[in-house]
Amino acid sequence: MAFAALNIVFLISGVSALIYQTAWQRMLGMFGGSDSISATLVVGAFLFGLGIGSHLAGVYADRLTSRRAVVAFALCELGIAAFGAISRWVFYDFFFGELVGVAESRWSIFAMLFVGLLWPTTLMGMSLPFLAKAIVRQIDRSATAIGWLYGLNTIGAGLGAVLAGWWLVGTYGYPATIWLAALLNALVGVVALLVAPAMRVDDAQPPRRGAAARIGAGVWRWCLLMLVSGFIIISLEIVWFRLIGLMLQSNAYTFALVLSVFLLGDGLGIIAGAYWVPRIRDPKAFFVGLQGVVAVYAVGSIWALYGVFDRSQAFRVFVENDAMSQLATNWPLILGLTMVLVLPPSFLLGLSFPIAQRAVQDDPAVVGQRVGLIQLFNILGNTAGSIFTGLFLLHWLGTSATLRLLAAIGIVFTTMLLVTHGRSMVPRRLAGTAVVWVGLASLVVAFPGGREFWGKLHHAEPAHTVHFAEDRTGVTLLRVTPAGHGTFFIQGHSQARLPFIDMHGLLGAMGPLVHPDPKRVLLIGVGGAATPYAAGVNPQTRHIRAVEIVGSAFEVLDSFAATNGGSAIARVRADARYEWVLGDGRRDLFIAEGRWDVIEADAILPKTSHSGMLYSAEFFQQVRARLADGGIAVQWAPTERIVDTFAAVFPHVVRVQNILLGSDRPIPFDMAAFRARLAEPAVAEYLAHGGYCCIGIDRLAGERIRGVWGPDTVRRTADLNTDLFPKDEYYLNR
Repeated sequence: MAFAALNIVFLISGVSALIYQTAWQRMLGMFGGSDSISATLVVGAFLFGLGIGSHLAGVYADRLTSRRAVVAFALCELGIAAFGAISRWVFYDFFFGELVGVAESRWSIFAMLFVGLLWPTTLMGMSLPFLAKAIVRQIDRSATAIGWLYGLNTIGAGLGAVLAGWWLVGTYGYPATIWLAALLNALVGVVALLVAPAMRVDDAQPPRRGAAARIGAGVWRWCLLMLVSGFIIISLEIVWFRLIGLMLQSNAYTFALVLSVFLLGDGLGIIAGAYWVPRIRDPKAFFVGLQGVVAVYAVGSIWALYGVFDRSQAFRVFVENDAMSQLATNWPLILGLTMVLVLPPSFLLGLSFPIAQRAVQDDPAVVGQRVGLIQLFNILGNTAGSIFTGLFLLHWLGTSATLRLLAAIGIVFTTMLLVTHGRSMVPRRLAGTAVVWVGLASLVVAFPGGREFWGKLHHAEPAHTVHFAEDRTGVTLLRVTPAGHGTFFIQGHSQARLPFIDMHGLLGAMGPLVHPDPKRVLLIGVGGAATPYAAGVNPQTRHIRAVEIVGSAFEVLDSFAATNGGSAIARVRADARYEWVLGDGRRDLFIAEGRWDVIEADAILPKTSHSGMLYSAEFFQQVRARLADGGIAVQWAPTERIVDTFAAVFPHVVRVQNILLGSDRPIPFDMAAFRARLAEPAVAEYLAHGGYCCIGIDRLAGERIRGVWGPDTVRRTADLNTDLFPKDEYYLNR
């Protein structure tokens, strides 16, 4: 009964851990930036803390009795609960509120993230070695017992990802979600304390010294194998996040979808391995062969997707269309595709942990040590995969070449198996291994290059000209027809058209044309340069700082400008007034010097992942604080909640169509005067060069102003977007 209770509470502990990770990653993203680099650093710091905890517990677990090991586990859970209760203050109020301008370099940000996460992640990492010490009774069944324990915890983590990403955050907000996780940890800790008296008190092991304390070479070899295996699976996970995230237009729900399928597959694989491990005669041969099978399936399934993507109308819902908006119709395709790509390799690599435990667990006196050591090296591999793949491989090689590299690693494992066991294999197994080797070699040679791969996934046709770039921050592609009509994609979103559409012209030009002297303009979001180009319409403007979070967008703009020298894109990229900045626009508001006459946010879809940080009341307050005296904020407002949130912050607001102007002073907007500015020859010529039609912008502005707010106007404040409850971003929960 006690063992069953410990397994159940460890599953619940996994649920709370992923709820925390989902919430903390968002809050720490505000501190470090909401780009993929910051996300990689957060994950790396999180995993590194888990590794430290696993090592520390592995060192001390075997010196404890089973009862004390359970008590130690309970204290870890209660410590996590205590931190969870104050984590909103630590990560949001202190890190984001007080330290955001202090850490400037990426590595100083990583150091601060690591320190901030050290308390809870170390305690999380300690939990498995302590429980493993408590539940193992017979060394020949240790791999099965430990596998069940860890598998249930991983399945709980998958459930936590689903609950947090699809329900809790979107329904109740981040603070309430974190409190629930803290309550779950407290419940786990209390139950563990109640179970502890039923555990043994006579099985503590004295610390070993000298030769007895040495870890054998065989154990170290398994540690190295687990490190490489951990690197492979996290590298694949990062590729899946990029691929599926782009296909679903970087939706707020994509992270939870991919992560939950990955963790559930991994957990089921661990449990299956715990069941099968007694039947495996040669754990090392099985483990080595498994890595090759995982690589050939993972890379091969993505290659197969590339092969069929343009042959079925079903895939037209991806990239250009928001498949999530029609979830009731598209969920079988979305879930099915994710499961086909992610579930089998996650399941197969889940087998690795119990196999490794079977190989190293040969002494009941060091169960906790061996569990901690294997988990430590697996986590170190995860950490290395997260940082090296996320920050370097995708940046240097791109997705396609990274997949080729992973296939090559699979070839190394398969070759090792053939060399060491080929002569002793039965013919069927030898043939199967040879097929895997040939399949991996074929993928290394035949997998398409980045331009071809991403071009097809963006529905590019042979007649289209494709300008493409990929780096650590994301994927950007411009698809141009022979007639010169283009669509500019960033992370799967259609961000601009060629020629530029009039809505971007109105959004970009309104602030500089309405403000009487707009010398300094700050733009958050560059996209396809449509809004930034229009923002340069006023010759009085001397400095335009344009901040873009996806660096590959600049490469694509320059690629197009190089072959289209007379285009608006070439003109704006060559304009000396512009300062082009790669970074997070929200963070840039803290670190950019001076105040601004106009601050504009580009038209970012509110359902995009992390877009809630640019539609919150706190963001608008930050914009207001950085405006010069009489400065104007310009904001696209596609929902009424955004209108209400914006109006709740600025004393003076004017609404023209779905564009809001906000200021501390009355805004000098007059429709007739605005139309007169559009008709000025210099203004009309500049906009026309970008493909904008002044008559179209005039018509778009409308016949009348849609709304005016003054300091005494009653505001609707009951249902706003905030940093910690971005309601429009989680639109499926409304």
